[in-house]
Amino acid sequence: MNPDVPLTPNAEPSPEWVSRGVLVRVVLLCVAGVASIWLLKIALFTAVGTLLGFVSLPAQPRRQVLSLKVALGVAGLCATVGTFRFLIREAVPGMVEGGTTATEQRVVSRLREILFAEDAWRKNAFYDPDGDRVGSAGLLGELSGELGVRSGKRVEPSVLEGYPKLVDTRLGPAAEIGGYLVLVCLPKQGGGYTAKPSDAIDDERAERNFYAYAWPAERGQGLTTAYFLDEHERILLADSQEAEPRRLVGVDAPPACDDISAPATARDWRVWRHKKPRLHLPYDQP
Repeated sequence: MNPDVPLTPNAEPSPEWVSRGVLVRVVLLCVAGVASIWLLKIALFTAVGTLLGFVSLPAQPRRQVLSLKVALGVAGLCATVGTFRFLIREAVPGMVEGGTTATEQRVVSRLREILFAEDAWRKNAFYDPDGDRVGSAGLLGELSGELGVRSGKRVEPSVLEGYPKLVDTRLGPAAEIGGYLVLVCLPKQGGGYTAKPSDAIDDERAERNFYAYAWPAERGQGLTTAYFLDEHERILLADSQEAEPRRLVGVDAPPACDDISAPATARDWRVWRHKKPRLHLPYDQP
């Protein structure tokens, strides 16, 4: 040991030692950069890491640092490619899917609003032609107050507030809400169900039965599922088909009122999120 060289606790490490540490870091970033082209979830972190590694390079020795800059540049380019691939293949589709899921969740909530409105009609006997104090279910326009009950007087205030004006569909008047068309079918005299106010309703059966449907209002909106709900809060879903012949999309391709029970279409419907129906109707006499 040279006695003329003082020993101090703050002695700077040699440039050669620093370069080795930097070299290891750069090699790791380069490996991560190349890997991020395929391992897309690490691409963004690697891109940020290569940028930080680039700006933290020492100034000396110049030749070695220049080589490291080139290597980090290539790693950053690979990470950028991986980041764009991640956005295209995972991030953007994930956001679209999340938005679609939220929209579909809202339409199920709307169908439940109809259920609660029908429960209120039944409990309060807003329309009770046989006088047994059990109200018959209403069509959507009757619940929202846009139509008079069975072409008579309107129920005011309405039990469904804030619903848009009804639009005509091949099935009957529906409300367009959040990209979906929503309507209610009631039992009709002579059998079957109807959503048309001009048809004769079987009010006795309507005390205990109604169907509500929601299906995509337009093609190309990313909504691919139709929904069904009945008086027992049985919630089902079916796939909408945009390819010709269209089914369950738009005003001219709605479900039939008996879509969930007709032999040709019943198998298309499946239970939504393992939802179990309620066993009894509210306000039934024990």
